[in-house]
Amino acid sequence: MTPLLRDYGSNEVHLDSLKLDQGYLQTSPEYAMKCLLAETGQSIYQLCSAFRAGEVGSRHRVEFQMLEWYRVDYSLSELVRDLETLISEIVYTLAKDFTVSAVDRHFMSASYAALFREHYDMCPHASSDDQLKALACDFAHLDAFSRRADVLDALFAEAVEPQLTKATIVTDFPACQAALAETRIDEEGNEVAHRFEFYLGGMEIANAYQELTDADELRRRFEENNKLRREMGKEEVTNDAELLSAMTTLPGCAGIALGVDRLLMALLGETDITLT
Repeated sequence: MTPLLRDYGSNEVHLDSLKLDQGYLQTSPEYAMKCLLAETGQSIYQLCSAFRAGEVGSRHRVEFQMLEWYRVDYSLSELVRDLETLISEIVYTLAKDFTVSAVDRHFMSASYAALFREHYDMCPHASSDDQLKALACDFAHLDAFSRRADVLDALFAEAVEPQLTKATIVTDFPACQAALAETRIDEEGNEVAHRFEFYLGGMEIANAYQELTDADELRRRFEENNKLRREMGKEEVTNDAELLSAMTTLPGCAGIALGVDRLLMALLGETDITLT
């Protein structure tokens, strides 16, 4: 078990860590697990609590359960097979005592661009910022600080996510949403994030990366996040020195984080995360 309380918090722009006198409660075990992975070089997993300040709603709560695992020398397609096997076993076990929504053994799959084009008739990778903002002009939660990534996220959440009721893997997100994933060039020559998200019941359930192993690129992304946090009037978060140091020995790997509470919501047909 990695520590839930560390000296460093998350500096992701739209995530806020709970800060205590002794340090930060972790928004995810990701950073600590990557440090452990770099030290051991072995595939690892963990089921633990995660904490996010201000996360309150029918699909969010401040403390929730996260299952996260990393596979050394693994691809995203292999990680999908892991996920399919895991969900199948969970459905089989739950069905002994509960009424559970059926889930196909093999998930549907679609690229982010294909789903976006279907709803907006526009390429999310090649469209200009102005074109995207015009589509989202009525979204009240977007403002002058909203980045391209924010606008795309809002558009996708509005029209696409609610339609993803069956088990679906969405691949090749926009490069501006890479977070801690590598990027790659897709078949149309667009730079995309080498990651996928798993949707069920119209909700994101899991998020997977072909993990970034470049310390310089990670530092650049940290600095960009803090720049945006300053512009938004948010507190800057010190770069995670332990993670940056670990990147020098982090092996090539794929990793995935799964929200246990949301998965149970989707399988049991609940609409409020507090009931799971």
